[in-house]
Amino acid sequence: MVLTQWSQHREQNWQSLWNRGLVSLYIILYFLEGVTRYKHIVAALLYITAITYIVKYRSHILTLFKSNLTAALLTFLAAIIYSIFISIDPLYSLDKAANAVFEKLVVIALIIPVVLHNESRDDVAKTFIYALIAAIIPLAIADLWQYIEEYQRGILPFSQFSHKYKSDALIFMTPALLYLWTLKRCRTMLIFLALGLIAGLMIIGTLQRGTWLAIGVTSVIWAIVRREWKLPALALAALALFFTVSHHYDPGHFAKLFHKMQQTSSSGRYGNGTQGSAVDLIMENPIKGYGFGDDIFYRVYNERIKDYPQWIFKKAIGPHNLTLATWYAAGVIGLVALWYLLLSLGREAVRGYRRSEGITRNAWLTLGLILVGNMVVRGAFETVNISNLGMLLGIALALRAKENQS
Repeated sequence: MVLTQWSQHREQNWQSLWNRGLVSLYIILYFLEGVTRYKHIVAALLYITAITYIVKYRSHILTLFKSNLTAALLTFLAAIIYSIFISIDPLYSLDKAANAVFEKLVVIALIIPVVLHNESRDDVAKTFIYALIAAIIPLAIADLWQYIEEYQRGILPFSQFSHKYKSDALIFMTPALLYLWTLKRCRTMLIFLALGLIAGLMIIGTLQRGTWLAIGVTSVIWAIVRREWKLPALALAALALFFTVSHHYDPGHFAKLFHKMQQTSSSGRYGNGTQGSAVDLIMENPIKGYGFGDDIFYRVYNERIKDYPQWIFKKAIGPHNLTLATWYAAGVIGLVALWYLLLSLGREAVRGYRRSEGITRNAWLTLGLILVGNMVVRGAFETVNISNLGMLLGIALALRAKENQS
């Protein structure tokens, strides 16, 4: 009897390690470039594991998705399917939606809670937070290697926009990293300071004001919610020291960085710029939409440029706004579905934070901060990747399911 119980306990431990390890690997690899093969392997293992659990525990698995969040996700999926049918190029829209929405958003959002269905709330929370923290290390190595290669070609650090693609990753990782500060232990404090310094340099290196604003807003919200003022003061002092030393060392080298810090213009987003021109096209077809996919916007824009000589950009570069991009693609249905999904996820984050404690509470806070920073703040200035929601929805559904079971 004792031997049987020990064997079952050991099997459960290995199963838990497998489940959490797969989800952690998915999160760690998600924002890395050049590792597509490994991403596909991890995704395939997630699919196989989820299918196995669905076959074995079908009735239990279905209870994981009894929430308004699932309804919001399915509503958004319906809006994207609609945008394919009304598209000016349905085959192209289907191809783009298959990867960005069907696979990376919907499937991942549904698979993560299935794979984590047998884990405790605290273990789900730990998987989410610590995977995002661990993801800083490979991202930093890739960033450093890119700087080395650029330096060998005569390109100095913080002088080019070639590192801006790391913006989404840093917006995701920064709120998770802040959790280490709250532990108030010597070892975790040292780890936080080391990773915080690395992340700070990477954030500056993006040279993206939208990224800086997104991380700034989420950090302020975190400080208010947690009533933490020592860390913001320390961060401001470190930034002041960095910019003072940089300015005295070589103002010419950091000219682009200081320009971005002082720039007050919108970089051609408003009026007749990227967002203004997107509004012009949307108002021509506000109810129906044009179809899903970036190329749909580019084609229509480039065809209609002759009718709008006041537009700043003579070749399409996108609407630079998540809400406008979705409205353009799927009309009013897409606009409503997007904000129904975002507000539903935000509501769950606030609700989960109020009803939880410990690391689970911090996981809900991290999730909410990422949502605000990436989808709301940065989404107001860039067409952020909608598939980024997949990870957040999956963790939210997993945490919500555990709350219902307790």
